[in-house]
Amino acid sequence: METSGGFMQSAMTIAHNLMATRKIRRYFLVLLIFTIGGVLMFTLNRFPSIRLGFSSSSAGYFGIDSDDKPITAHNNRWGGRTVARDIELPEATWTCAFIRSNGLLPRKNLPKVNLMSSDEDADFFWQPRLQRSWRKVIRAHYVDDTVFVHGLYSPFHFSHWLYNGMIPLYSTMKRFGGTKDSWTFRAGKFYYDPAGSMGAWEMDHFFETGKELVLAQSELTTPFQTLPPEDTPICFRRAVIGLGSQCGLDYCENNTPAEIYKAFRDEIAEYYWSTPQTWERHVKNARESINKAQEKEKEKKRQEAAGNKPMKSQLRCLDLTRYYNFEAAGPNHGKESGEAKSRVGQMHPDIVDSAEAYQNLFVEGKEGKAGEESKRKLVVGIIQREGSRRLLNDEEFLQGLVQAGFRVKWITFDHGCGIAETAYLLRDVNVLITPHGNAVGTSIFMPSHDPVPIVISVDNTRYKEFWFKFTTTAIGQRFFQTVCGPTNYADEVSREHCPYFKDLKGAWGIMSYHNLVLGLPESMIKTDKQKETMSADEHDKLRDASREYVKNNPAAQKFAEQEMDILIAPEMPETILQKYGNVAWDFMWAYWKSSPRYVDIPRLVKFVQSLQRDLEQEKIKGSAATTTTTTTTAAYIQQSSGSISNAEKSYGLFIEYVRKGRACGPDPCERILERNVANEKTSAFGMHSVDDTSKWGQPTDESQVLRAGLTTEVLQQTWQIEV
Repeated sequence: METSGGFMQSAMTIAHNLMATRKIRRYFLVLLIFTIGGVLMFTLNRFPSIRLGFSSSSAGYFGIDSDDKPITAHNNRWGGRTVARDIELPEATWTCAFIRSNGLLPRKNLPKVNLMSSDEDADFFWQPRLQRSWRKVIRAHYVDDTVFVHGLYSPFHFSHWLYNGMIPLYSTMKRFGGTKDSWTFRAGKFYYDPAGSMGAWEMDHFFETGKELVLAQSELTTPFQTLPPEDTPICFRRAVIGLGSQCGLDYCENNTPAEIYKAFRDEIAEYYWSTPQTWERHVKNARESINKAQEKEKEKKRQEAAGNKPMKSQLRCLDLTRYYNFEAAGPNHGKESGEAKSRVGQMHPDIVDSAEAYQNLFVEGKEGKAGEESKRKLVVGIIQREGSRRLLNDEEFLQGLVQAGFRVKWITFDHGCGIAETAYLLRDVNVLITPHGNAVGTSIFMPSHDPVPIVISVDNTRYKEFWFKFTTTAIGQRFFQTVCGPTNYADEVSREHCPYFKDLKGAWGIMSYHNLVLGLPESMIKTDKQKETMSADEHDKLRDASREYVKNNPAAQKFAEQEMDILIAPEMPETILQKYGNVAWDFMWAYWKSSPRYVDIPRLVKFVQSLQRDLEQEKIKGSAATTTTTTTTAAYIQQSSGSISNAEKSYGLFIEYVRKGRACGPDPCERILERNVANEKTSAFGMHSVDDTSKWGQPTDESQVLRAGLTTEVLQQTWQIEV
């Protein structure tokens, strides 16, 4: 038998004999060249350019009101107005959202860029592809404009979509010359909310010829979105990648300039209601679109809706909004041609006053008496939630404000509301009062001056969040939190107005999707330490087994009801928390966040009256003709009143509230105001932005004056809602 060494020696001998002649060597050389060339061509040109994505088989849609909002069928295909053609690619320039490099030598790739403006858990790093090819011509769709590559954090949650997504994107587009013809590419996303609460937000005002590219059929939720073409790639003249990690929250490295929020709001106003005819046309078109799309499901909806209940739509909030005291606001204020005097149930809110009309309605007076002499009252918006966190005494609160002479809007978004309609309803609201949650985010649409906008979040003593303190103070709005029981009452009068309310139905509903199971004997309960060693499947099996035990045991069911009664009582349920551990704490956090709440009506009405006095003082301080003051901000306003806008004056007045410790409260306002207002590097105020994009983020000449005197000691002041 021949050994392996002998076999190799024989093979080498045969190869040497074959290569002995020059002709054979030439054949082998040619074959080798063709082989290497084929491999290179396959490697370098397998992907001639970046292909942004394909449609997926998922056809699900989550609209602003679940599946009640119609979406046109054209989203199922490429929505661009281009045809594929040959494009010459210059070397080493931005093309098709990637760099073309000539030759085989390696080039340094572009760095990965974080596309998110959010916390670290949601960071999404995207790297443009480095395309190596000798070819200078490819076949592709070409868009002679800029594409903005970005990511969205929880894009179906309104406030996250707005403050973590669209505002940073809008700011980036303003900085780098984006227009309504520009495109955006949503290259990444982070879902924070469950699918059941997903929605879609229309952005018709944001795009004209431009589109937003998305990578999945399920993300096609509005007409301005489209999938990439499937025949050939799509290329753009220029690409801007990322959002600069900018937002008003402390987890963003950079802040969004305050004027960007105003520009965003003004652009919506210009698009939808620059004239009364513009708004009427929008409402008419929206109704026609809704009626046409819903006709196909009319019979189905009729069967599902008890008593022919009205269907959801983005216009429903307009029909349900109620108005009080608008006819008494002053001569010709808020009157629309042919409109009834009573505004209860009417669709149109009052027309926003022009600067001239505002002055005509305001009666100048001496400091301290202006509030008594003014004929113009604040517009107070009350947003009611009809599920979790609803206000239990909103009608009584509304009547208290009406009797005090304020103009009041009662608003609900729970039956459907679009971006245009939300902005329209909030466009003249001076004081916004709403339970903590998504509705607080609508404050971006409040007017930015006359007076400085005020937002009041209705919370309870067991649950508070500071998230919206960041967003409101970055815009230039005063933000306060008010509580009304069930513990820590301010006095006996408050206890009377804030009775304890036990929401058993809501508690059991929350329990159904939590891991906590009540009514168990001690022997069936695992400690927190034991649970740390368990897998997710083991956790699920433990929960299911516990639920099955309670379901089949009447005594356990009764015991569970007793424990629930203790768990949601006003006193801290120490025994239940010790027994069940962290799962009980998680349930309590969810329950108190979602629980209904009362408003302490006498205290809050009195507080709004104090805000009315603030309005009068703002008018006096903002008038150069009647004001003599030595405060830094007021002096800045007086000296610059002829050259700055009303919004900028309002920013100056807001910063004066910051100095006095009256911009938000209580803690942790100090660190929030230090970041969003006082710090020269992170302040949202007094920075170059749309006025001079070459100096974006640099302090303006006036910014030092605007923030002068803001020390740590000043920011440590707090102002709680007290009367």
